[in-house]
Amino acid sequence: MFGNARHVLQVWDYHHGQATRIVVSGCPPLRGRTIREKQDDLASRFDHLRALICREPRGHRNLLGAFLTEPERPTSHAGVIFVHPDGYFDACGDSTFSVAVALVESGLVPRTTDDGEQELVLDTVLGPLPVRVTLRAGRVVAVTMASGPTYALGDAQLETALGTVPVTLAWGGLLYAFADATALDLELGAHLSAAARERVLEVGTILWQAARNQLRADVPGIATARPVDLVTLLQELDADGTPLPPGSTTQPAGARVANFYAPRTMGRTPSGTGTAARVAALVAAGRLPLGAPYFHESPVGLRFTARPLRRDGEAVHSEISTMSYCMGIATLVLRDDDPFPAGFTL
Repeated sequence: MFGNARHVLQVWDYHHGQATRIVVSGCPPLRGRTIREKQDDLASRFDHLRALICREPRGHRNLLGAFLTEPERPTSHAGVIFVHPDGYFDACGDSTFSVAVALVESGLVPRTTDDGEQELVLDTVLGPLPVRVTLRAGRVVAVTMASGPTYALGDAQLETALGTVPVTLAWGGLLYAFADATALDLELGAHLSAAARERVLEVGTILWQAARNQLRADVPGIATARPVDLVTLLQELDADGTPLPPGSTTQPAGARVANFYAPRTMGRTPSGTGTAARVAALVAAGRLPLGAPYFHESPVGLRFTARPLRRDGEAVHSEISTMSYCMGIATLVLRDDDPFPAGFTL
């Protein structure tokens, strides 16, 4: 059946609103000792597999991906390379949640408890990532990710067709520029009209393109003059769910968010790295005390909960929690005569 196949990939699809396709076998062995070296090898020799799993006709423009590898460190449980239709992420909270749940549910990482919490460590490009999976009566019910060091990186101005737009920069594993949706006369939420959604897509695209062209930031210990990865439109909420006015200094209970990482491409979840970045910005501004709960809610109504745990100099360390769900197990085949070996996007 697969006699004319170049590649046969076994994949598990998980979601929590945002979908991640996890490649568990079929990718040729990757060269390198570190996850960075393995990612570079994947990009140089097998980048078509990254594109193939995420793009049409097998995927779609909002599908994330994760390639499982052997761990870099003997004490870690797995290595992970995070991908998306257009390239690679050094970190990805959404795919981290899905991978951790998949490893425990599948038995690839043996369960150590049926009622309680199981600790995992995933090796990533940015280093070891601790993750905690919660089980009840033998069933995974939640997953919590440690953010690692996150940083508030100050404020900036974007010059756009909409005028000058103030943004706040922060690092949560990726570089985010946060813009106040209320100040832009935008409505966010899970039940928007078609016209309101279209306006959010239009504004988010304008700001993302402007941020990519205009803004750079130094991330301590990570990068110099790194470009913005994502723009997040957010509408801060008080404890009753009422939007806070622009420029508020009140402690927010959470926020509705819309994350943009490509033109007209709005994330389906609040983003783990984005939630961690926003927590860092709020802590630095004195608006969120250590230990206080905070949440982000996505355009489909999914909620991530977060809590800043400690400060280490300028770095803020947090944890973010949610749950991911298995929705499919598949075999993907790339024939040697397939006209779209790297898929396509429209």
